[in-house]
Order: sequence, then structure tokens, then C-alpha cells
Amino acid sequence: MAIDICVVAGRRPDLLEATLRDFQDRCFRFLDISACFVNIDPIFGDADDARACVSIVDRLFPGAIVFQPEKANFCSAVKRLWSSTSADHVFHLEDDWRTLTPLDQSILAPFADRSVQQVSLHTINQNWDIRRKGHLYEKRSFKLWGVKLPSFRRRPLFSTSPSVLRGDFARLAAGLLDPAYDPEKQFYSNTNMVLQTRVAPYRTYIFSPNRTPVIEDTGRLWRDERRITKAFANGQSIWTRDDESAV
Repeated sequence: MAIDICVVAGRRPDLLEATLRDFQDRCFRFLDISACFVNIDPIFGDADDARACVSIVDRLFPGAIVFQPEKANFCSAVKRLWSSTSADHVFHLEDDWRTLTPLDQSILAPFADRSVQQVSLHTINQNWDIRRKGHLYEKRSFKLWGVKLPSFRRRPLFSTSPSVLRGDFARLAAGLLDPAYDPEKQFYSNTNMVLQTRVAPYRTYIFSPNRTPVIEDTGRLWRDERRITKAFANGQSIWTRDDESAV
């Protein structure tokens, strides 16, 4: 099954190269990759860093299509990348992850269930108890006057962490995503009811064959070393330095 790679990146050549080399050696070489799309947002680094990122992509993925928008917007990057694909499946990645184990064709096995539209890679930074909750990533509760109550209705929690999506599903979601809001939250937090309603019948699966994480976020340490913090306001993720200046 053909797979398109989509990579959301900032101007962080050190992280980007480490991530792409790692996934190329321990995952992509086992898959039928048809195309690679990379979005480099003008965030974190300068113009020299941007050129370095493009050079890294050209060297590791000759023929890749690279987008360099004038304004950084995570949701717009996801929309741009997913809508550019045409393959049966889409591998979504960001520039600050590493594998904890080799990942091969087995990551596609959960798609045998036609209701599964996304296979998310279990991250060590994710508070998910596979033994207790199982592999389906969903929410079965709601809040009434601030009190969490159980619900018999399930709500799939689709993610923008590294994952594989059915191509048609990724392109459908891309067409419905609103750039004004964080893309992941739009799938389940009542900020985009059209998208939320369309994806409600489907499922997202956490890939964790040994019930242990298979990837790790490397961006947290990178941000901590530079005293960059992430906050959530007005439906968007906001990056600031210790001096409260925007990144």
C-alpha cells in the first residue's frame, strides 16, 4: 500500500535531520513511500536555518515538495500537507520525534478494521494505559457544570502526533479544518462541529504491539533548553520565551 509522508517542521535543522534520519532508517525503508511533503514554518530559527532545513530534506528525500509559508500556523500546515497527498495512506510526522523500536508494515495491520481511520504511534509522553483502556483511543465521558460524568457515547480522539491515516480520511479532514484553531482539538472539543460530526463514526487506534511506547517526543527537551514554553489560548497553541516574547 502506497504511503505519502507529511512532515510539519519549524526552522530547526538539528531536530529535523535527526528525526528524518531516524524514521528513514527504522521505519520508512520498510514502507512503500510514494511522495514526501514538508512544511517549514517561519518559527524558532532564521533564514539560514530555513535554508539548512530545505537542504536536509533535498538530501534525504530527493524530489520532496517543500512548502515555506510566510506565516507560521500549525493548522494551516496540516491542511496544506494532507490536502497535497494522493496515496492510499498518509504518514504524519513532525520534526521532533524519534523511534524507540523499528516500525515496519505491521503499523498498517489495524486498518483491516474498516472503521479505523488513523493508527497513532504510542508515545512515551502520552498518558495512555493500553492494558486498561485497550488500543482504541476514545473518550467516554462529558462534563456537566464542570463535573466529569460517564457517558455511553464514545468520541474518537484523533491526533496530530505521529501516525498513519487513511488517505481519503486525511484529505477529508484537511478540507474541514479551520486554521483559526488547533487542528487536534477540532476533532473532539466542540470547536469545529462539522469536522467532529463527520469523524464521529470512525476510530483511531494506538499502535503499541507490546503495550509499551514506540516513539518519544524530542522537542520538549529542545524547548526546555531554550526556555520556550507552549500554552493554549483562543483555540491555538502559543509559543513564548521566558521573557514572554512570541517565538
